[in-house]
Amino acid sequence: IGQRLGETMERYGTRSIALMGGGAGGCQIGGRFSGRLLMSLGSRYLYTALGQEWTGRHYVRGRVYGDQTLFLHPDHDKLDLLLALGWNGWSSHGMPQTRHFIKSLSEDSDRILVVVDPRLSETARYADIHLALKPGSDALLLKAMIAIILKEGWHDRSFLEAHTSGWEETASFFSDFRVKDALQICGVEFEQVKEVCRLFASRRSAVMSDLGVLMNRHSTLVSYLEEILLTICGRVGAAGGNVFTGMLSPLGVHTPSEDPNTWRTIRTDIPAIMGVLPPNVLPEEIESDGADRIRALIVVGANPLRSYADTSAYERAFKALDLLVVVDVAMSETAAVADYILAGRSAYESYDTTFWSFNYPEIFFHLGRPLVMPAAVKRENSLIMAALAEDMNLLPAIPDSLYQAAKEDRGLFRQE
Repeated sequence: IGQRLGETMERYGTRSIALMGGGAGGCQIGGRFSGRLLMSLGSRYLYTALGQEWTGRHYVRGRVYGDQTLFLHPDHDKLDLLLALGWNGWSSHGMPQTRHFIKSLSEDSDRILVVVDPRLSETARYADIHLALKPGSDALLLKAMIAIILKEGWHDRSFLEAHTSGWEETASFFSDFRVKDALQICGVEFEQVKEVCRLFASRRSAVMSDLGVLMNRHSTLVSYLEEILLTICGRVGAAGGNVFTGMLSPLGVHTPSEDPNTWRTIRTDIPAIMGVLPPNVLPEEIESDGADRIRALIVVGANPLRSYADTSAYERAFKALDLLVVVDVAMSETAAVADYILAGRSAYESYDTTFWSFNYPEIFFHLGRPLVMPAAVKRENSLIMAALAEDMNLLPAIPDSLYQAAKEDRGLFRQE
């Protein structure tokens, strides 16, 4: 595999190679090694599920706060009101001890849980207020809420003056907005929404949003309106509001679209956001007639023939590849058409961790040990990537000072 990757790069350049990684909510060491291998090969064509879900949100945060990698999360221990927007935490979690948090929030008469969800979800059953809006109308609801808060004068003028620029132009988008007509389209009652706005603006409030809006219509606009709602109420970086969490390793890298160093796809002209690209454009990048098309693909822990849109397009594209390598724990549909299959280990068979636990203000790092013994033929994904890098002479020699530091002190080892 290393030889064929090297031949492809030598003949067609580094843009001929791409990596597709699967979702890694709890198995992240292998993902870090995979990404590092790609970078060592000189390519930046990384396609992951993140590119279909969260990148709109992080594009917005890059424009608003200057860094796409910043993660804004509810200060859940101190908040008085949580607005759950497209988040069914009872089932999907998203914060430490989520079910305990939802139950305690519901049982506390001094705290309020507002759930925005078209259906009576498991989380909505614990809500003090459930806004059962029509599917896909989240952006309209948020715009109406912002317009109500501004009209009633409930916004935090001192926060806006101290921490924002260009507010006057932004505010003009909400003046003379027909709030009641908008809420009628959303299918929710004006008085109930107005009460939610009053409570949100007057309490230590925060927003928890998730895939219910991030994989819905107008998702990037919803993310922008969410930031405006938090900003006008002074809830950004505030106790009990949405805070910038620390994490051992960032979720991605800051790749602003205006930076000439940010890679873009050749045919579809899509810029990387958070360093990743959306999988749904990959078939076009492979099937292109250009000499600079993608010719070699490494798929790690993903099954694009079933996970992403337009299976037929992927089937045609994979036939056009010079090399397809799949690292997986099962003989998936994608593995079945690969040139090479490398048997990886499941999370139960591996050392692994989560680099981003979304805690605040503490940062926790959990290292999971293997729970079951794997078959001898299997290897951890990180070791597979390291073996490929070693075969292609991409690994530098480890200095003796690092070995010595590892024997003495963790602080010294980290400095080395």
